[in-house]
Amino acid sequence: MKKYLLLAIPIIYWRNSILYFESEAIINLIVVLTCLFYLLRITVIKNLTDWIISVLFFGYFCILFNRTVFFRGFTLLGDHDLTIEYIYNVFYTTNFIPLKSILVQLQASLLYQIIGNTIMLAPFSFSMLYFKWTKNYKKTFWYSLLITIGIEFIQFVENVIYRLFQIGMNRSTDIDDIILNTFGACIGMVCYYLWNKIEHKYIRKDSWMNVR
Repeated sequence: MKKYLLLAIPIIYWRNSILYFESEAIINLIVVLTCLFYLLRITVIKNLTDWIISVLFFGYFCILFNRTVFFRGFTLLGDHDLTIEYIYNVFYTTNFIPLKSILVQLQASLLYQIIGNTIMLAPFSFSMLYFKWTKNYKKTFWYSLLITIGIEFIQFVENVIYRLFQIGMNRSTDIDDIILNTFGACIGMVCYYLWNKIEHKYIRKDSWMNVR
C-alpha cells in the first residue's frame, strides 16, 4: 500500500549514518521502523490533509526519537574503576522533586528548555486523536503520560549504563520533564479539539452550499 512509502522518511533522516554503516544508527533505525510500521497498520490515510499530517508526524517522530531515546552506546568510551562516586552520579543527575528544575530554569532564563519540553508531545497527542489511534481524550492523556514516563525511564537506563560503564552518552532524568510533556500533550489535545470543530464547521458549510 502507498502509505508504507512513509517508512522511507526515517531512512532518509538517517541516510548518512546508514551509508557509513554505523551500527548504532542501523539498530535504532530498526526500532523506529518497527514502531512506525505498527502505527501505519492502524492508520487510514484518506486525503491530502492526512498525507501532509502523516509526513509531518513521521519527520517529527524521527526528531523526537533522536533527541530523547536514540542510543549512542555501542562503543566503549574509556576504562575506569567502578567507585561509589560513579554510582552517586547516577542519582545526582536524576531529579525526583516536582517543579525543582522548572524553577531553576526560570531563574536562569532558560525558557527555551521549558517551552521545548512543553510542546514535545503535543504533536503526538494530536496525531493519536487525528488518526484515531486512541478512541477518546482520556485514553490519549494516559497514553501520553505512559510515553513520557517511558522516555524518562529509558534515559535513566542510558544514564546508568553511561555512569557505571562509560558506554553511550550522559542523560538526565527529571520528573519535571514528565510534568511538562504531559501538559504539552494536553495542549495537543486542545489543538485537535479546535481542529475538529473547525473541520466539522467547514464540512457542514460546504455541504450546505452544495445542496443549494
